[in-house]
Amino acid sequence: MKVWQKYLEVEMEALRKIEETQAENIEKAARILAECTKNDGIIRVFGCGHSHLVADEVFYRSATLGNVQAVLEEAVTGNTQIYKSGFLEKMEGYAEKIVDYTRLQKNDVVICISNSGNNAVTLEFAKVCQERGYPVIVLSNPEYSETLKPRHSSGKHLKDFGDVVISNCSPIGDAAVEIEGMPMKVGATSSIPFLFLINAILAEAVDMCVKDGFIPDVYYNGSLRVNNPKIGEHNFAIIDKYFYRMRNL
Repeated sequence: MKVWQKYLEVEMEALRKIEETQAENIEKAARILAECTKNDGIIRVFGCGHSHLVADEVFYRSATLGNVQAVLEEAVTGNTQIYKSGFLEKMEGYAEKIVDYTRLQKNDVVICISNSGNNAVTLEFAKVCQERGYPVIVLSNPEYSETLKPRHSSGKHLKDFGDVVISNCSPIGDAAVEIEGMPMKVGATSSIPFLFLINAILAEAVDMCVKDGFIPDVYYNGSLRVNNPKIGEHNFAIIDKYFYRMRNL
């Protein structure tokens, strides 16, 4: 079996394990997002480092809810200075300033993402939001967190600050395949399950809204408007609706 095939098997196993073990929490999270959407709230999605890519995946994106915002704090995304951001995401006290700047509103919900769940900024973002009364959904790898000495002074991990905690079920260490002669495994494992989870939760939330008699704002793929101008009108109306409620839309 080729390495890419072994990698595929590891990722497929993670997705199968999600289906077997995370269904209840996926549906709990989707219900929270559905209620947020029906009540005109914003779904604020936050992650540091590579985890911010999961937030980016569902922000202003075709087939996703229009009331989703990726909270992108450049200092900790790693987009421009990734080595430095690796230090900053461990700095206690910074997350509260990001929360303050984001200016969450009534009926908002927060999704926080971290594979290890062991860095201060994402942990404290969840903690501060929870203390202020916002529902917090955590996408993490609690099994991995349990193997790690806590970095945060509280002695806790991200998983300890979620109203709903969903595991990406990926291997501990975020690596898939052994290659003879290499001391470390290759093939990062956490991104694909995370991307599946966040899209799955949002899709389930849309279905719940519709079954409740509420039609939510969902973007078409923007490229389709070259064939049908009404698609562009639909998308631009969603942008106008949320433009002043999301600082980076």
